[in-house]
Amino acid sequence: MKKRILVIDDDLDICNLLGRFLTKHGYETDAAPTGAKGLAKIRESHFDIVFCDYRLGDKNGSEVLSAIKEISPSTIVLIITGYSDIKRRFM
Repeated sequence: MKKRILVIDDDLDICNLLGRFLTKHGYETDAAPTGAKGLAKIRESHFDIVFCDYRLGDKNGSEVLSAIKEISPSTIVLIITGYSDIKRRFM
């Protein structure tokens, strides 16, 4: 069974890039352009891993992380960002 990965990012190029890379390496992938849509997908289906942008249009990464852990505690969540001014907020 393939591991399922969800990419939550408002940059569709990042979603496409990560999706193609991960699919090429044997993972089943899906994408969501907002935190709300990503959380809806997690409520509908199980994902082993979530890549989540820290700065989304509707939510920030820490809000999405908290919600994912309530919905699916075993899902691994990796927060990603293209901004260099994000400090260690999750440690």
